[in-house]
Amino acid sequence: MLSEEEERFHFGMWAINKSPLILGNQMTSKTSTRASSIAILSNADVIAINQDPLAKQAQLVRRYTEEGWDVWAGELSGGRTVLALANWKAAGQTVRLSLPAVLGIASARARDVWAGRDLGAVSGVYSAALPSHGLHLVVLSDVVRAAAPAHRSAGYYAGRDAARAGGASLVSCAGKGDATFLPAPCAPAGVKVTQLGSLTFANVSAASAGVKLVALDYVNYDVALGSAWSNGSNSRDLTVSVNDGAARRWALPISGGSWWETGRLLLELDGFRAGTNTVVLRSSSGPPPDIVGIELFEEDEAK
Repeated sequence: MLSEEEERFHFGMWAINKSPLILGNQMTSKTSTRASSIAILSNADVIAINQDPLAKQAQLVRRYTEEGWDVWAGELSGGRTVLALANWKAAGQTVRLSLPAVLGIASARARDVWAGRDLGAVSGVYSAALPSHGLHLVVLSDVVRAAAPAHRSAGYYAGRDAARAGGASLVSCAGKGDATFLPAPCAPAGVKVTQLGSLTFANVSAASAGVKLVALDYVNYDVALGSAWSNGSNSRDLTVSVNDGAARRWALPISGGSWWETGRLLLELDGFRAGTNTVVLRSSSGPPPDIVGIELFEEDEAK
């Protein structure tokens, strides 16, 4: 049985992703649904997010696998934004999020959806205490966008050009998938690396040292139908290291509707130096995702 926080998490994720709200609880004369569950299922603010006329799904903006939390965000009508901070850990934790760097938001007014209260103006770094398996759900209104993008592209590196090891192989995606729905399979490179052992990008050029934002383009269609109702997972893991630094693990969710549709996850990677860098992707626990390439972003000097 789900805890009350887990019920909020479950219902909130369904709402921000615009999933059909279908009740699966028992409603019989012998079994009653607890009052807290009814309150969650009838929360007008959460239902309004699900039924928003724009009908735009929220997106996974950042994932901190080792730290155990996610950032999800999506566009709502009236220039509003829904922000969800998801805690996957079985313990509470306080998280901090840079609104300009991650969401491109300079300032906004925030409403805590589950608490049903206005938080007032927010800007800069947003901090939230997340309970165990909790979903902090906020609607941002009166949004003022950051003056310019916080990051700019500093180069794309296709997986086909990286050094492969441990059984990794290239697969052409030309002509794959349904062109009606997927006009550019394995975008943007059109080729992916499968059966990843390791993949070494040895010529990644950075203008400065420190933490960089790196976009990982990958393919994962492991829907895990056989195990999803037990302990299965549809994520596929890999580790990433920079210049022989400590490897960090990321769990990559399903990327799309087939093994040819690219997904993108933004990673915050430390250990870069000014000049040429080496970025290594390695398989972790279980089957790894397929890799299309990586894109490096530099912080905009204007910011």
